[in-house]
This record gives sequence, C-alpha cells and structure tokens, in this order.
Amino acid sequence: MNISGTTGQKCKESGVYYCSIHTANTIPLSKGETFPPCSWGGGHSATWILKFKA
Repeated sequence: MNISGTTGQKCKESGVYYCSIHTANTIPLSKGETFPPCSWGGGHSATWILKFKA
C-alpha cells in the first residue's frame, strides 16, 4: 500500500515524497505539514507518493 497525499492535505507520515506526474520532483515533508502543488510543468495540483520514510 502506497502512502500518499494530495495538494492541500496534511501529511500523515514524515519523509520524502515524489510527484505522481513528475516523478523526478521530490520534496521533504514532515508530519502535519500541508502538501504543496508541484512546481514543475508550470505548477499544478499533485498527488505526492512517499518514497522514503524519515
């Protein structure tokens, strides 16, 4: 099961996340922070998928 979140949701698991569309774009996020939009491709709402737990 993948851990993920979308733009505007609160992060439930600290770690490094990647954008489901631009998979090379990764962000560190801590539990409780809000998932941002993806900054690639002119910026867009994104689904972020956990790559590594912190």
